[in-house]
Amino acid sequence: MFDIVMFRCLIVAFVATLIAAAPLVAQTNVTGEWEASFVTPLGPQELKIYLAQEGPRVSGHTTSEFGEFPVRGSINGQEIQLSWSLTDNGKTVEIRVTAKVEGESMKGSARLGDAGNGPFTAERTGS
Repeated sequence: MFDIVMFRCLIVAFVATLIAAAPLVAQTNVTGEWEASFVTPLGPQELKIYLAQEGPRVSGHTTSEFGEFPVRGSINGQEIQLSWSLTDNGKTVEIRVTAKVEGESMKGSARLGDAGNGPFTAERTGS
């Protein structure tokens, strides 16, 4: 009888621990306004990224000196992937970002079409 009572207590304690830890594994939310920059072969580029998140899907737009472009992406835990296309001298260039979200910042890399990779950073400036 004592073993069954002990076993039930352990199960209750385990379930309580899982419930308490649930907020710690919640999905990161990137909805909001972000000041971002990445390095290109022509130097650093600065832009604003406006994101909306629904579950693992991310959408929004960027604004920079090159104009405004739609953004699409996904997030899994803290890992985010974003992409958008812009036109440079009549040629479409796709930008792909892979970054880690930590609180109010992102850090990773941006791939600029065939031009190569460069570091990417962003800080949330609004929600």
